[in-house]
Amino acid sequence: MKSYFDMCDELEHIERQRRIKLFEATTMGMISYLPVHIGMVKARLKDLARKQRKWGLEVLENDNGDRDVRIGSELRIVVPREYWDNFQEMFSSKLTSDLHLDLGVFLNEALEDDLKELREELKPALFKLFSESVFTSLDKLVQVWIGRFGVNKYLTDRKLSVVVTCENKKKDIQRLYGNLLRAYGDDKGDLELLLKDIQDKRPLGAHDVFKKYDFLYGTRIQSVQENVTLIFEATVDTSFMLSQSIFVSEEDVLDKVEEESDVVKRVGNVLYSTGEKFHATFFETLHDIVEEIE
Repeated sequence: MKSYFDMCDELEHIERQRRIKLFEATTMGMISYLPVHIGMVKARLKDLARKQRKWGLEVLENDNGDRDVRIGSELRIVVPREYWDNFQEMFSSKLTSDLHLDLGVFLNEALEDDLKELREELKPALFKLFSESVFTSLDKLVQVWIGRFGVNKYLTDRKLSVVVTCENKKKDIQRLYGNLLRAYGDDKGDLELLLKDIQDKRPLGAHDVFKKYDFLYGTRIQSVQENVTLIFEATVDTSFMLSQSIFVSEEDVLDKVEEESDVVKRVGNVLYSTGEKFHATFFETLHDIVEEIE
């Protein structure tokens, strides 16, 4: 026969276990299952699968045949008797308390969901990137050049190794998006790293798709004014550095530019800005010099 003290210890243990069970039941997330809730239930199971693939499982049944499914200490799903078979169709095996629950199917679905979300984020991230100030600054400069000298032809594709051209910006970004999906679209880690680098504007040359290019963005425009050939080149490299140059075919024009302007430096037949970029006022000066000499 148990002593009074043994009985007290036993009752204390039972009460402690009851409180632990009550704490687990109240702290874990709880869902009351109905077939219309299957999407919500799958979403929660995918979240668990992302944390770990296998979980402890406890299935309790009351006198009415309703089940109380407890997955680790994370999730509790109360399933009415009439929906039990429907609920179990989500899993690869029948649910009993003597099994560990393998969420491998939900992990695969979760990874595919994550990949889909990353793929959907990539295109707007690219368009946002090419709308940053370094690119729009180059676009404005190009428009000023075209407004002053016109376009005889574009030499970008033949002379520049550039990912996206100014003259075909939208089309080239779409093409880049397709190339990136083919290269990284099935690898969550690579996609996450790529998106992070794009969003943080980190150098992109480390990614294979960009390695074969010298420049991320740019254009090479041939213009002809008064029989003088001018070639304006503007680029942004994979580290987001802007550079520009102007080739001038006539020595007399170059000599005059050196005399009249201190905002450019000459190397052979090529002019470079001494500042961050050319300005519209220099384009006007160059235009007037060509007109005057020719």
